[in-house]
Amino acid sequence: MFPHPSDRYRLFIDETGIQSLKSAEGNPFLCLFGVIMLRKTHDVVLSARLSQVKHDLFGHSDEAPVVLHRREIVRGEPPFDLLRRNPAVAEEFSSRWQALVRETAFICMAATIDKKAHIERYKVWQFDPYHYCLECLLERYVKWMNRNGFYGDVVVESRGRKPDKRLKQSYERFYKLGNSAVSRTVVQARLTTNQIKFAGKSDDVAALQLADSLAHPTLAYMKSRMSGGPPPGTFGQKLVETLLTHKYARNPKTGEIVGWGLKTLP
Repeated sequence: MFPHPSDRYRLFIDETGIQSLKSAEGNPFLCLFGVIMLRKTHDVVLSARLSQVKHDLFGHSDEAPVVLHRREIVRGEPPFDLLRRNPAVAEEFSSRWQALVRETAFICMAATIDKKAHIERYKVWQFDPYHYCLECLLERYVKWMNRNGFYGDVVVESRGRKPDKRLKQSYERFYKLGNSAVSRTVVQARLTTNQIKFAGKSDDVAALQLADSLAHPTLAYMKSRMSGGPPPGTFGQKLVETLLTHKYARNPKTGEIVGWGLKTLP
């Protein structure tokens, strides 16, 4: 018997990078970032706080909703062009966003794949990069819930009819079979449904906007560890430091993050 939906957890997933292996030479990295949050925390606390930030800074309302999307913010598209035109607003947004990340109750995990290394290692068998990262997150999410006696489901940002169909099948396969690290019995005991849920940007899901803001600095941090690339910018680095200190999933005995909250592939 599953607990009331408000007392269940939900894994919200967003990605940064390009999924296709064909892009491995020019865009070798893909990162899936997951936010794990109690549903009542999301629906009551995060959603209200995020809406207030968007209302105060960008005029968000039910009649004129504003959905935070990092790509649009970086490009300076309206209404986010205000951040370029008004340094005081940009500073307030940075301060309030960092506080929101720090003070909201959630844990997170990320899986980053080097697609070029994946191709070089597996000449015949080549797992779809997005699905490979997804399975890593699902495995860790289920094991985390099993250790703590929790239950939950999964929401990802929709990427179109065909990708969503393939992702749905990949999730169902994991739910039905499990994998070498977690049995199907445990998977089916902890996940409350055999169906992954999809949400579009227009659905204004607070935790997906949170994941969107954290995926890119996490990838930059992981790339700097994996290949010596540049670290995140100042704002992104502050977010990563908060995640490293307070939010990434850890080994319950040693506190180790690598392999638990942060996973690199292949």
